[in-house]
Amino acid sequence: MTQNCSIRYRILFALWIVLTHGVGMLYCQSSATYWDWAGFRSVVLQQHPTARQADLLIQQARAELLRARGGFDPKVYGDWSGKHFNGKQYFQYSEVGIKAPTWLGIELKSNFNRAAGDFVNPEAALPQRGQFAAGLNWTLGQGLFIDDRRADLQIAQIGLDQRRAERAAMLNEILFEAAKVYWDWTFAQNALSIYQEALRQARIRYEGIVESFYQGDKPAIDTLEAFIQVQNRQLDVNFARVDLQNATIALTTFLWGPNGDPAGLSGIPAPPEVLMAATYQPPTDAVAQELLRQAQNQHPLLRAYDAKLRALEVERRLKLERRKPQLDLNYQLLGNGWQFFTTPGVEGPQVLANDIKWGIQFSYPILNRKARGDWQVTQIKIAQNNLELAQKRLEIENKTLQYLNELNTLANQVALYRDITNNYRTLLDGEYEKFRFGESSVFLINTREQRWLDAQIKYLKLMATYRKTEAGLLWSAGVLAQ
Repeated sequence: MTQNCSIRYRILFALWIVLTHGVGMLYCQSSATYWDWAGFRSVVLQQHPTARQADLLIQQARAELLRARGGFDPKVYGDWSGKHFNGKQYFQYSEVGIKAPTWLGIELKSNFNRAAGDFVNPEAALPQRGQFAAGLNWTLGQGLFIDDRRADLQIAQIGLDQRRAERAAMLNEILFEAAKVYWDWTFAQNALSIYQEALRQARIRYEGIVESFYQGDKPAIDTLEAFIQVQNRQLDVNFARVDLQNATIALTTFLWGPNGDPAGLSGIPAPPEVLMAATYQPPTDAVAQELLRQAQNQHPLLRAYDAKLRALEVERRLKLERRKPQLDLNYQLLGNGWQFFTTPGVEGPQVLANDIKWGIQFSYPILNRKARGDWQVTQIKIAQNNLELAQKRLEIENKTLQYLNELNTLANQVALYRDITNNYRTLLDGEYEKFRFGESSVFLINTREQRWLDAQIKYLKLMATYRKTEAGLLWSAGVLAQ
């Protein structure tokens, strides 16, 4: 068992390394912090309101468990009553004691009673020194195997597992939403950098063509062609800057301060890592199988359904117990003052039948329709939960398989489009060489450059999609927050 757990954790660790390979570490340049996914993820898990609400679920479950355990707390009680009238003390009764419920359904009880006065009821008469009594109340019929007190404690214990699963599911969901926004922000920042570089190159080329025009090497129409390209690149930069601003605003939805206040735009660090500098490898077969196993057996939503089913099973046992008749026994040994077994001539087991107070209560509804109806309702709830669990398990399994297929395809697409982008760059470099020797034109240069630029943006988009799909795979398996 220990060896299997060790292998499992090694596979999960390898999975995390594979799926996060290429995401740059947090680094600094010119005193500016570059925010990688790991750093952003950490901030979301620590400070986002949803993450804090998820932590409150655990606190709530522990409080409910504490409340349920309170059902077994011993209880001290006291009762005093008396009557004085016309200078006479008619009676004065007092009783103090302690009751202690147990897990077996037996309630232990001990008390001390006194009775005094001129008109004490004969059946309430007690020794002059008072009377100490010790005994128990035992439920022999309904409630023998389980009762409300024990059921509440079991459900509260199961509830802690359910809240942990719900917390993991909440964190899994919020991280998936955060991942999609983060990689959109990363794409926007990388795209802006590409467009800014293209604008810089266009301006350099424009200045060179203008200089060639003054020297008589290029016609005036080439300067206009180059200037239009500068304008187009400026438009690209402007649109990309707006996209980045909007992506940054979306990112602030997940940025909160340690005091629970929104971080705002001032909390956004410097640009993220460069997507094109990363590597993109699909998960291995071993990792894929481990993810699928996690999705089928350990997904937090499935664990929540399983905990709910266990709680319903406790409820079913309780409802079944209520179909029994009520049969309660109470038994107390009575003392003379604080001393037991004071009656002379009574020894051995007979002492347990002498100087005692006992009672038996019995009741049973003739038709018992309420108990039978409650039990049937619980049976229906269990059946509904099982159907929902089977459906959810299949949905999670299929979603994981879909993301695995998509990630494998995207890995091939990224590799293919990397070559396409490099080929477009080769064509552009060749066109530059031809232009140097007067065998090309500004129009062809601009056309080649536009295709290379479009290829870079498309390649960038594919890589951002890969990262979001990667997060989706971990989300579908329920391990994104682990």
